[in-house]
Amino acid sequence: MTRAAILLALLSLFTTSLIAGDQPVAYIAEMTGMVCAGCKDHVTASFTKLDGVSKVQIIPGDKPGTQKVTVTSSSSALTKEQAVAALGTSASTYIVHTWKKSEQPAN
Repeated sequence: MTRAAILLALLSLFTTSLIAGDQPVAYIAEMTGMVCAGCKDHVTASFTKLDGVSKVQIIPGDKPGTQKVTVTSSSSALTKEQAVAALGTSASTYIVHTWKKSEQPAN
């Protein structure tokens, strides 16, 4: 094999791995129980401990008393059970009602 062919093969392999690389995944949760900034900080810290999580965003939910939590992770398989486990003993205070993987790519 010539140097050019080897270089082309390596470049092709590198480019393919970049294109097929892990894209961040967004998970959307509907929660209740967060009534203050300290609550939001606790939930954010708990979810940040989940596998591959790089960002947690909490905004008011669509229904009164709910919060919409967006979790960005490199993991494509985070579950509601893992989220509840991450909350630990606070899971009885901060209730995760729904947890779903977003159809939209995370940004």
